[in-house]
Amino acid sequence: MSQRLNEALLQPATGPTDIFGVAYLQLCQISYALPSAIPGLVNTKMPPLSAGGRWACVWGPVESDDLANLVFVAAYYDGPNLPPTFAAVVTRGADADVDDVWGVLQQAFEDFYVIFQRSPPWLPFGSPALVADGTLFALENIQGFSSGGVSLLDFVASFLQAPENQNPLLVCTGHSLGGCVTSVLAPWLQSSLALVGVSNPIVPATFAAPTAGNAAFADYYTSTFSYCPRYYNTLDIAPLAWGNLDAISTLYDGCNLPIPDAACLLLVAWANAMWVEGASYSQQQSNDAPLPGTCFELYPADWHTQAFMQHHTGTYMRLLGGASIDIGPSMLARGRRQRRISRYRLQSQIRSSENLLLKLTKR
Repeated sequence: MSQRLNEALLQPATGPTDIFGVAYLQLCQISYALPSAIPGLVNTKMPPLSAGGRWACVWGPVESDDLANLVFVAAYYDGPNLPPTFAAVVTRGADADVDDVWGVLQQAFEDFYVIFQRSPPWLPFGSPALVADGTLFALENIQGFSSGGVSLLDFVASFLQAPENQNPLLVCTGHSLGGCVTSVLAPWLQSSLALVGVSNPIVPATFAAPTAGNAAFADYYTSTFSYCPRYYNTLDIAPLAWGNLDAISTLYDGCNLPIPDAACLLLVAWANAMWVEGASYSQQQSNDAPLPGTCFELYPADWHTQAFMQHHTGTYMRLLGGASIDIGPSMLARGRRQRRISRYRLQSQIRSSENLLLKLTKR
């Protein structure tokens, strides 16, 4: 089975269920749990991909001091006493429930600081491939992460080339901001690993990811990886940022939800600022995995709530046909008790029904 899993990892799903896409998204869901709970959730809650298989958290999780970024590495073993089939580097998306106000602001910077771009430092000088400053700042944070005195890069290099591991594949995955960062983390890892003679195949898989860079970067990214699925809900506004801002203004017209004036003005301001600075963005043109979205019935109807729901990992999991991982409200070790309870209840409703009757507490 391990060889067949290995081969299946490197190509689009051929059956009715994308088992790898579901597994990657489940790992992304776990990334939003309390860091102390993540190893246990990976080890005990992740469903095996085959009989006798098991998951293990093998590095991290590591969270930045301001709580803005989090990464962990999980490995999948196809059976007892077998080497790992693959390892997955999982990058958390934006989480507004972190206690550090600066961490919330830092995530906003990484998400929205897209007016200025620069070339990734591992590419040749003068490369036309450009990436948002905010995205590269998040990558720089992650490059400095260390768990047990071992950096992410050193751990991945050691894990992939360890003789007893027999050349496992490497997966990089993330949701939202985590997906955007994944699209620069994966090529950075590929370039850095090549310098130390590690050439194991890498599969980046992103969910709900905004664009990281311009068209030249998107071309570089898809030419670097033979298989790099981009999962996106067709009714999620995040994947339209920052390459197709115009489409956001009419995205929910079919749901009878016109864009609010304030949101429309913000889009215009952002588009104008990028035009002034000459910044442009483009999604990858291959390996797309669109998930046809449907409007949520919300009472009261609200454009912002519709956008939040369409972007949620629970919605993506429903569209993939998988089962969400229950990470719990995780409010005891974090502050903002009411916000944590509200989010947990909202997650439960997403999993249980397509048509939601929501009354959100005031955030």
